[in-house]
Amino acid sequence: KPLWLNQSWPRRNRTFGLPRYRLLSGRVLLPVFGSADFMRAIVYSRKAAGGVAEANLPKPSPTAGQVLVRVRAAAVNPVDFKLPGIPVVGGQIQGKPIGLDLAGVVTAVADDVTSLKVGDEVYGNSSKGTLAEFTCAEASKVAKKPAKLSFEEAAALPTVALTSLQSLCKGNVRQGSRVLILGGSGGCGAMGVQIAKAMGAFVVANCCTRNVDKVTQHGADVVIDYTTEAIPLDPKYDCIYDTVTSPDSKDMNYQPLAKTALADNGQYVCINGFLTTWLRHFMPRWLCSSNLVLTNHSAVDLQRIAGWVDEGLVRPQVQEILPFSAEGVAQGFDILKGRRATGKLVFTVSQSSE
Repeated sequence: KPLWLNQSWPRRNRTFGLPRYRLLSGRVLLPVFGSADFMRAIVYSRKAAGGVAEANLPKPSPTAGQVLVRVRAAAVNPVDFKLPGIPVVGGQIQGKPIGLDLAGVVTAVADDVTSLKVGDEVYGNSSKGTLAEFTCAEASKVAKKPAKLSFEEAAALPTVALTSLQSLCKGNVRQGSRVLILGGSGGCGAMGVQIAKAMGAFVVANCCTRNVDKVTQHGADVVIDYTTEAIPLDPKYDCIYDTVTSPDSKDMNYQPLAKTALADNGQYVCINGFLTTWLRHFMPRWLCSSNLVLTNHSAVDLQRIAGWVDEGLVRPQVQEILPFSAEGVAQGFDILKGRRATGKLVFTVSQSSE
């Protein structure tokens, strides 16, 4: 194949003063002098140490229904390190930016977008990857950032806050509800405690000894140390929000509480579970019900969460701000795999909105 058609050649040699290139129509490479049309990103790479690598990618342009966001900060979730292990999906994501959560500034909008404008500070999700200097996001999946939060704090919110809000709504939580949150110190659990309190519920949550004070600070009315105490079964709960149970044998199985701890018409909801849990979720609803909640990245829900933030009822939990580099992302994945994170791992992607 001629050298000028080798897509990897310009990238390998860009540090030697040679022009950068853009791939057009799948084959033709045209020189691009300067870096305005390119951006830094951290991408999935099976060939790289830790499964991630730094890359120089073409800057995207928004299509119908999208906005282009200059990413100021991004956060990672457990799903980000699990994706490469999923058959088919793991191959499709190679070379693509990592991440779902973002906070940044809108730099361009598609002609049909009216809810946002250039210069708006936003937070939310993008399926195009967020560990990149720019990303395109659906306008229906981002909302204006809470004014009192930094970009790093805002990036810590979207997935965990949306998951918890939607789980509690599925559990019919309302003013005066009695709610049990399993795993109250984790990302979704900590946010679940705060959102349940914002919804007017009485909250009981469990965690290990070292996190009891932290969960109390989140607003839980009763905190159970699972290393020394059993979960009280009376009075019964109107909603059980399970952030712990998973296929991993190391995790506690709390599903039996659905039969012993729920009040009449109470709801058990979970964000993970066993294979049967997942199978039931994807089966027709006329055949069986599902307690599993998969996050719906909704601008409407993000606006509701932002309102609680502005009222001081919800606070993002940032555990650490890591470097925007392949090494930093690999370190973040290692922390998540250790399953003891009590806050979000965030990356400052850029200091400028330009």
